[in-house]
Amino acid sequence: MVRSANSRFIDADRVLHDRIVASTDRIIKMMPAAAKAAAISSIDVPSLVFHLALGIPSVETDDPETAERITNAIAFKRRLIDAAGGALTAEKVRALLGHKTIQAVYKAVKDRRLLMVEDNGTKLFPVFQFDGNAILSGISKVLNAAPQTTRWAILQYLVGGDEGLDGMRPIELLKGSEVEVERVVRFARTLED
Repeated sequence: MVRSANSRFIDADRVLHDRIVASTDRIIKMMPAAAKAAAISSIDVPSLVFHLALGIPSVETDDPETAERITNAIAFKRRLIDAAGGALTAEKVRALLGHKTIQAVYKAVKDRRLLMVEDNGTKLFPVFQFDGNAILSGISKVLNAAPQTTRWAILQYLVGGDEGLDGMRPIELLKGSEVEVERVVRFARTLED
């Protein structure tokens, strides 16, 4: 079988693509799920590099220890968002809930009916809290049970859980019975920053 120069080029490009993905494993772990999927599914090396660059968080500091702390915090937040099923933008939440304005979405946040976290100025709405085109009823109960707790700490509790929940994650229990929702709320009352 005679292979064309073009097919050898495509094979070499695929090998280079795979090497880049393997060598940037630490960076890829810090990327949001959507950016990670876009980078890995890139069909050529230039688009792979482009998608990697888009997904890498910027850390601007000359102090290596500070850069490491910031990088670790970014990676931790990304893991929380991934564990929450991803996140939606305010515009997508507006459309999902059928609101006429984005201000209605932010009013739901202010009224503690909807969980929003901010990541470097980006407002994110964890996906798990939606059931079709509605907000899970237990979300407002959890938010109101922990009024002095940061939204990130609440998200960490909801995706990680508490020893008293018998290994169940609160985001799973919030979709269950009223008794299960009340267990989640009871433990949320104990949260402290």
